[in-house]
Amino acid sequence: MAYEVPTPKYLRVLNTLRKRIEDGDYTPGAALPSENQLCTEFGVSRPTVLKALGILKQDGWIESQQGKGSFVRGRPASGRTSPDYARDAVELDETGETEILHVGPVLASPRIAAELEIPEGTPVYERRRRTVSEAGPVDLVATFVPVDIAVGTAITKAEPIPGGLLDLIARHKGLRADYATERMTARRVSEVEAEALAVPADESVMSVVITVHQSSGDPIMTSILVMPGSRHEIEDIYALS
Repeated sequence: MAYEVPTPKYLRVLNTLRKRIEDGDYTPGAALPSENQLCTEFGVSRPTVLKALGILKQDGWIESQQGKGSFVRGRPASGRTSPDYARDAVELDETGETEILHVGPVLASPRIAAELEIPEGTPVYERRRRTVSEAGPVDLVATFVPVDIAVGTAITKAEPIPGGLLDLIARHKGLRADYATERMTARRVSEVEAEALAVPADESVMSVVITVHQSSGDPIMTSILVMPGSRHEIEDIYALS
């Protein structure tokens, strides 16, 4: 039986509140429902609501007043910006200093299935590339796109895509990237990665999983970026608009 991986609860709260602000349901200056009211409406715990409100506050959508609650500021001029490595992974023009290593359908691994909210083993299109410089390989990026988004576009072709995947998807599918979630882990390089990156077999690498979402919360694509180096696991969310 097919199953779907649900959107994290705090993202469901965050996306709904942000959409209400965008749609004008909550106008600038208006008070948001209390934390208890939000817990009841969404059927979630207080820490979940606080996490969603914290991100909205950091991104400039709302402000909090001691003892009074949270109030709407409106759509911010800009959200938290994504780090350079993340933008390179999901928006890089492939006609630059990149080598396309593989393009074609693959079966979604458990991790990719969870990120794209599809059943494990569902076919997806993979675009795997290596960024290179005069000094040698810089990183590896494997991007996975649902078939219904990839078909009918250059995503399924082996030629480099000018302008980046998100621009292409917006133009051909009308899907706008709004924010991205990220998980970063430090691990030992695999044999294939060591060869592609020209590093020792015992090298530590940073593996970054970046999933791009529409404002509705629906995922558009997910990328796995591998770079030499190490860092403790972290999670983050940031605006792309």
